[in-house]
Amino acid sequence: MRKFTSLLLISFIALMASQSAVAQIIETDSGMKWYSMEEAQRKAKEEEKKVLIFGYADWCTYCRKMRKEVYSDTTVQKNIYEHYYPVQLNTESEDKIKFNGTEVVEGELAGYLRLTSLPTHYFLDEDGEILGAQPGFLPAEVFEPMLNYVGTGAFSNMKFEDYIKAKNE
Repeated sequence: MRKFTSLLLISFIALMASQSAVAQIIETDSGMKWYSMEEAQRKAKEEEKKVLIFGYADWCTYCRKMRKEVYSDTTVQKNIYEHYYPVQLNTESEDKIKFNGTEVVEGELAGYLRLTSLPTHYFLDEDGEILGAQPGFLPAEVFEPMLNYVGTGAFSNMKFEDYIKAKNE
């Protein structure tokens, strides 16, 4: 009986810890509206916008930092909503989602995208084609111009460094 009680206590502590981690992620989400992949791709096609994928894992410290410090920035949010439909992609999820009309396991899509560094952002056009990816934590003052650079299509005719230089002149 004592062994069972100890096991039950350990299970309860583990459950509470995992619930706490999930609560922390939700708490630091800063009010961003996230879309399902299917909805984001449908809306992007209808409105000729892009899809922004935020590749993350629950345990990733820099993913949480990105949520808390960058996605909470009003300039970042404004830029995202102007040019993108944002989607979260959990690299460890077994949930099924629709990507480019095909049902896939979320974690397997992360593998297909070669999402190995966290966090990583993927930029997709309205047809679901990958325009590019940017791994790592990006502070708001770097992320916001990058969002605008890709969102406005400036990436197709100039380098990011030239875009920043032109923007600052």
